[in-house]
Amino acid sequence: MRWTLRIAAVLAVLLLAYAIWPVVGFARIASAIEARDGAALAKLVDFRALRKSLTKQIVAAYIELTGKEKQLGLMGKTLAVGIGTSYAEPIVAELLNEQTLIDLLTKGEAGGGGGGGVKIPAEFAPFSKSALQSGWRTWWASEYGLGDYYIYLPPDKAPDKQFKVKLSLKELQWKLAGIDLPQPMRVQLAQQLMKKRAEKSE
Repeated sequence: MRWTLRIAAVLAVLLLAYAIWPVVGFARIASAIEARDGAALAKLVDFRALRKSLTKQIVAAYIELTGKEKQLGLMGKTLAVGIGTSYAEPIVAELLNEQTLIDLLTKGEAGGGGGGGVKIPAEFAPFSKSALQSGWRTWWASEYGLGDYYIYLPPDKAPDKQFKVKLSLKELQWKLAGIDLPQPMRVQLAQQLMKKRAEKSE
């Protein structure tokens, strides 16, 4: 009986530690973003995974927006994904340096200046001060996976206005590995992709 209690206690401690671990990782990322410390943030981001996540979303929105999936069928969709990805990568690259990523997360601005960027109201930005006012609410709007941790930000907004932020465990460190964008921002970036394609074909 005593050993059973000890094992149960150890398991409870390990479960609690695992529950807290990604939250601490998220807090480090949030702290680097709040301080606008691009160097510190760069160490906490899996840029390859994040780039892949954003490119996939933009291309999917582009295919839906242009209606190419219905026009071309399965093989056509595969081709459109390949072509769309080649055009989407420069757009994603604009989002994924340390400073522009901070602007996306704190201000809801992305895609560069000169009228070619996208913007959502600052109150909907995932790492704005208002979005992170309540640590308890932020934790409550999170999900645990096997080696992954998801936070829905801002936690008090409707699902279609939230960013789904993904942290993944890499080399015993929690890193920002994915951001599911709200649909309006996906559409705006897809429209940029359409514009780039049109310019290329001229």
